[in-house]
Amino acid sequence: MSESHDQERSPEDTAPYRFENPRSIRALAHPARLAIIDALATGEELTATQCAELTGLSPSATAYHLKLLERYGFAETAPPRPDRRERPWRATGRPTVVDLDTSTPAGASAAASVAAAYFDATRAIAVEFTEASPAEPEEWRNAALNNADLWLTAEEFQRVAEELVTVLEPYRGRTRLAGSRRVRVMNVVVPHPRGSRSRPA
Repeated sequence: MSESHDQERSPEDTAPYRFENPRSIRALAHPARLAIIDALATGEELTATQCAELTGLSPSATAYHLKLLERYGFAETAPPRPDRRERPWRATGRPTVVDLDTSTPAGASAAASVAAAYFDATRAIAVEFTEASPAEPEEWRNAALNNADLWLTAEEFQRVAEELVTVLEPYRGRTRLAGSRRVRVMNVVVPHPRGSRSRPA
């Protein structure tokens, strides 16, 4: 296996990976791949066996998913551990840009598949925390699970989405602080289907 990942990265390695092919972006919608991406995003280095424990798949099946994630720039092999029995994997830290033409049926379907998979993963995190909240420390117990239906113009719709991004921006890319926990924040600003009878909350 190539040792190039252990050396200084080239400009090509740090440039954003652009997803323009619907088939490529759809490949990421697999729950096992999303689980691996999520686990490596913590900064931990995990072996295929450790990733398999997260996905519920065999180590060999998980190794296949890791290879695919490597191909698309999400994962890379890390330096071997002292025992050298199994080489760990890590996140590349390479930014990704999704540039799909959602005006086409293939592009729209691929984008919807990835969004649905991410919604499912986020819902699972929220449900697990809510069910375990009685055992959580008081300062973490009341998760901010807010929901609101609003009547907005197109301009207000755009502004709300932009303001939510602005609120989160100072916290992106920070190093892990003492006493901090990984917190999933998901912005979903989406209109109801046309003709919906929903009323504001």
